[in-house]
Amino acid sequence: MTDHGSPYAEMTTAFTSSRLPVPPVPEPLRPQLRTVRDWCWSTRDIDAFAMYMFDRDFLSAVLSGSVPDYVAVSHAGHGVNSYAVNYHLVCGPLAVIMQVGWGGIYTDNAAASQRLGEYWRRCMALHARGADASGGRILCVFSHLRGISACGPLPQPSDGDVDAFLTTHRTAGDAAFDEAERLLAHR
Repeated sequence: MTDHGSPYAEMTTAFTSSRLPVPPVPEPLRPQLRTVRDWCWSTRDIDAFAMYMFDRDFLSAVLSGSVPDYVAVSHAGHGVNSYAVNYHLVCGPLAVIMQVGWGGIYTDNAAASQRLGEYWRRCMALHARGADASGGRILCVFSHLRGISACGPLPQPSDGDVDAFLTTHRTAGDAAFDEAERLLAHR
């Protein structure tokens, strides 16, 4: 059920009117969702352009365990073709930081929308599977735009070393999602 006039309803309208699938926002986080600016919704303070730049501080905060559960969604970019839909879900035993190019003048936006829908379904399935999982957090990092794909358990303790995590847990293509499924299934 969507509360008309809520930030979640606003986000849903923005995505559906742009022929994009709606990003998954877990029910417990929906009441905390707020509109940060045009095409940016989050349950915490966040910068849409930093999300677009795939700012390493987001990954470092998740790795160090210094960030509470949150969800953030934005569409940002620059120039005529460098735009992306950005998504962060840090909730319980799962953290997903992902980005898919969409909105550029030379981008096949219909194909990108379809790809995004597939990733949203995978994120929802991972979140559902994670709800019953025990143990530490799994971090799934994927940027179609930047060619980044990695997934693994958060090291305990962790100093937030992004390079070490991405190197140690690198996957090919979008296999980060496959690895997250595998890791959550074995908990």
